[in-house]
Amino acid sequence: MGHFLFRDGHGHLEEKANNFTAMRILFALVVLYGHALMIPLGLPYVGVWATTVDFIVQCALDGFFILSGYMITASAMKSRAIGRYASARIFRIFPGLIVTVLLLWLVVGPLFTSLPAGQYWSQLQTWLFPLDLISQVDPMAGLPGVFEGSPMGENMNGPLWTIRYELMAYVGVGVLMLVGLYRRNAQVLLWTALTLAFGMLVETFGYVGLGEETIGTLARFAPAFMVGAAFHAGRQYVRLSPALVGLTALAALATHGTPLGWMMVDITLASAYLWLGYARIPGRIGAAVRDVEDVSYGIYILHWPIGMMVFALLPTLSTTALAVIMLPLAIGAGWALRVLVEKPALAFKSRLGRRQTAPSPAVGAAG
Repeated sequence: MGHFLFRDGHGHLEEKANNFTAMRILFALVVLYGHALMIPLGLPYVGVWATTVDFIVQCALDGFFILSGYMITASAMKSRAIGRYASARIFRIFPGLIVTVLLLWLVVGPLFTSLPAGQYWSQLQTWLFPLDLISQVDPMAGLPGVFEGSPMGENMNGPLWTIRYELMAYVGVGVLMLVGLYRRNAQVLLWTALTLAFGMLVETFGYVGLGEETIGTLARFAPAFMVGAAFHAGRQYVRLSPALVGLTALAALATHGTPLGWMMVDITLASAYLWLGYARIPGRIGAAVRDVEDVSYGIYILHWPIGMMVFALLPTLSTTALAVIMLPLAIGAGWALRVLVEKPALAFKSRLGRRQTAPSPAVGAAG
């Protein structure tokens, strides 16, 4: 029993023998279910079940940032090539995002708007829509006359609001890499401490002013990202074990209701998620979990418009029925986006990288 509780569960990302892809898919499905409640019922969540689901959804969202911080830091500290880092981040986010936004703008909008085609296309809102979403200036933008039957109808794609903060984290790490301040474990741990302090200050004193909503949300997601980063930077000093999960959970309970409370929840989630991510699942089930196709991003960015379309066509569905219909459709759409858009884009990135690093004929001959 003691061996199980205290054995270090850290693995090596480069070995690919982990469950992190499956966990991201699970996070996306948790968010899907939360939105199956939100699309017909709107906000705020009411009732014990809905508020419990919302808490689990928030833990899943933080899970995305925790795993991202862990993996991005591992990648950034392994390779200091800023160009390779930037291209990897761009090709991870934008191909799927651009295709999704174009589908919403050119296909879903015209099919589901209550306006005549001429009026739909004559609206400035229609023409600003792809720019607002792809640039993340207004990721919650809607299209005129579309999904008016839902209390959340003003949002064509609700989940896209978190991508802005993921991009901010990517840019922040990239800038620190560029100036040489994200190379050592101690540097990452220092940035983590400063980010946690920032989060606590905003939680304690609040912030009112320019970019108020952005600053407030950044104070939540930036600490989650950097907690993940700190677990990678401190992997030689922290034993990733059930005992650590239990101790951090006790600390989270003890600090509940304080400015440190949610950050302790993030530390608990990080220790649990990373331990589970490296847990060895035996047999064929384990192999299937480790080798699952990464459809998490597609599920995440496509499930909302799928749910909105289903609700527009069948507005009397219960939340459970809506979730049951959304599930296979979102998985199928996520798989299609992965196979038809994401993987070809990543293959193009690899070819581009090989072309950029290939020696010129003159250099090759001289060698």
